[in-house]
Amino acid sequence: MGFPYTLVTLVFLSMLPVTMIVPVVKDVVKDRLLGSNWDVAYFTSIPMLGSFLFAPIAGIISDRFKNRKYFISFFCFLDAGLFYLLTIVTDMGLFLSLRFLEGAAHIFIIGLLLSSAADRENDPENKRYYGKGILMGITGMFLSLGGAFGMPLGILGRKNPLLPFYVGSGILIFVGLMSLLMLKDKGIHRIKDFKLSDLKVAIFENPFLFVPFLFNFIDRFTVGFIISSFNIHLRETLAFHPGMLGVFLGLVLFPMSLLSYPSALLSRKTGVLPLVLVGSTIYGIFLGLSGTTNEFWYLFTFLLICGIGAGVMFVPSMMLASKMSKPGLTATTMSAFTGVGSLGFMLGPVVSVQMQMVFESILPPTYSFSALSFFFGFLEIGLVFLTIPFFKKILGKMGRIDEEREKISLANPDPIL
Repeated sequence: MGFPYTLVTLVFLSMLPVTMIVPVVKDVVKDRLLGSNWDVAYFTSIPMLGSFLFAPIAGIISDRFKNRKYFISFFCFLDAGLFYLLTIVTDMGLFLSLRFLEGAAHIFIIGLLLSSAADRENDPENKRYYGKGILMGITGMFLSLGGAFGMPLGILGRKNPLLPFYVGSGILIFVGLMSLLMLKDKGIHRIKDFKLSDLKVAIFENPFLFVPFLFNFIDRFTVGFIISSFNIHLRETLAFHPGMLGVFLGLVLFPMSLLSYPSALLSRKTGVLPLVLVGSTIYGIFLGLSGTTNEFWYLFTFLLICGIGAGVMFVPSMMLASKMSKPGLTATTMSAFTGVGSLGFMLGPVVSVQMQMVFESILPPTYSFSALSFFFGFLEIGLVFLTIPFFKKILGKMGRIDEEREKISLANPDPIL
């Protein structure tokens, strides 16, 4: 069975509309609909609420009906329609409601495309990828790259801020048609259902699971700040046009995507925890510094190094959660890991707007945004400092879990989810 080029291409394309509209959020929400910074925060966080609530339903439906591609196509067409409706509606309440539904529809697309990748990787006939984790890693990289490439495409909205919505809608229609015509459903693999009781067992067996969970929460929480308050800061304070904004925000996403695979390889020599700590420290320091300068090249450099830090720790943090999971509960652990990240992304924009108001009320305007940026950067750094005292204990626990996995693997060669 060859490499699923169609599948990873569709994963890549399906992410473009998500980030393509980020550079024009200010134009659409604040200028066109006369909204506030709160409305910008809601616009960026509310689709994550839809994703958070509907993600389990996508898997249940497709598993039950033993079908992926028809559901992917349907929700692509639905998401395309919702994208278009966002350009027509002028009432803020209805606008945000449609945005919620758009987030719910999009998680069906992404979730089912990733499930299709999992189907291939968990197919015993697929000797090339079976149980190795390679295909899911490559698919995840293309997912991130799609988000990164989408940011600079915000330049489409320089003259007409609604154009990225139109283009995004067209891309989703294309993905829907391609899924319908070219995707093949073969060997639907039903992943073990998420159960809260299983998660409790996993955490009880290893309380240090909270470490990767907290890192993922804070990582996504800070991204919520980047695409909301930091986004508005670049547009209004530094007068960036949508294209320039997309390029600068892409400086964080591109290194994160491109360094995913190299950091996974590097972790074989260094271990995953050191990379999480080093990458998070770099990310936190330069995220904090990014809010302190109006100089073009300083900002460019700070965001680029911030992205490098994110790239160093992004995949290792996922690997840390997987490696620290009790054998047999990996799927449950990773579902919780993803859910915690979604919660952080959902809360980040709202908290960033609230904290911005707090800093503006107690500090001079010159320093208020710098303080906000350092606040989010120090969350990352503070978590690193909280983890360091437990470094040896965490490594010891991972070593014991690896030994347990090795024993089970020798007794049962099938991969454990």
